[in-house]
Amino acid sequence: MNYTEIRYKQEEPNGFFATLNKKVNAYFTENNLTRKATTYGKIKAVFFLSVYFGLVAAIYMANGNVAILLSAFAVLGFWQICCALILGHEGVHESFSSSKTTNKIMSYAFDLIGSSGYLWGLRHIHSHHPYPMVPGQDVDIHQTGMLTFVPMEEPKKIFKYQHIYSPFLYLFYTVQIVTKRDFKDFFSSQIGHKIVKHKRSKFVELFIAKAIYFAYALVLPLILSGVHWGWVLLGFFIMHMVESITAAVSLFPAHIHEHSVFPLPDENGMMSDTWAEHQLRVTTDFGTKWKIVGFFFGGINYHAVHHLYPAMSHVHFHAVQKMLIETCKEFNIEHNVEPYLYKAVISHVKLLKKHGISVENIHHLSEVV
Repeated sequence: MNYTEIRYKQEEPNGFFATLNKKVNAYFTENNLTRKATTYGKIKAVFFLSVYFGLVAAIYMANGNVAILLSAFAVLGFWQICCALILGHEGVHESFSSSKTTNKIMSYAFDLIGSSGYLWGLRHIHSHHPYPMVPGQDVDIHQTGMLTFVPMEEPKKIFKYQHIYSPFLYLFYTVQIVTKRDFKDFFSSQIGHKIVKHKRSKFVELFIAKAIYFAYALVLPLILSGVHWGWVLLGFFIMHMVESITAAVSLFPAHIHEHSVFPLPDENGMMSDTWAEHQLRVTTDFGTKWKIVGFFFGGINYHAVHHLYPAMSHVHFHAVQKMLIETCKEFNIEHNVEPYLYKAVISHVKLLKKHGISVENIHHLSEVV
């Protein structure tokens, strides 16, 4: 079904989202706050970027010490995802600053870690956010031939074991993005539902960014660290394995868990919920028990707030979530929350097991009437 054919139910003037908006608007007005990054958010961005380059410097100056080299690579893997979420994610959403130029610079955090901010934005903004969890529309829920997040009538036999082998595949998640997926998406005429015609300048930008990434992350460590090339290669792959697992833990539980639904439009392209209700239905806040999770993951774990207010900086998510919880209770709307991060991860694995053997009809599972 084409993107333009799908519609949500109309929001009520005094309904859930209108009421929530009034509370949120009042909060920012009364406290004289910008919806973009506050001073704290800007300091946080500088801090994470400074530590990032400090870790890179530690690799360069390992001076033959294998322990320092491998440790720095491992921590850098974790820190890369933190920077992508705290800087790049906000840049792509233009939620860090009111300046388009500043947001564009922030989006290059994805290029800094070997991905593409341009392509990530196309996948995320034009595919995932408009219709999250809608099969055929949300590119993030469609995986490779080795995994399925979406329930299938006749899943491949190998999917029966995907909950067992998926952790191994996840170890190579970011390597696959850096070396394959970005190029595949760039040379494809379509990303999700969106037909794309890339400018020639984007082609040049992609290859220059990739060259810079491999130069500073792999070539320079080989030249400057004083460590045998075999250890450097091992460190590079350890970095990607840590980065991959961190990415999976920080991104997948928000939508992909044992209670996930995959709503479909009716034959006329009409969804059964309003836009705001749909966002809540398919999104889960996770790991909110401890604020440190949101600190490192750029508030991505307050995912319902992010989907309702994608142009809002993550530094406001905790405060806005309180208003969301209150308004959901007022309108008797379910707000999905898993406070513990480890339980959210376990729930993701349970979905893999369930959908690996599912033979139920996708329309039934999506609860479409």
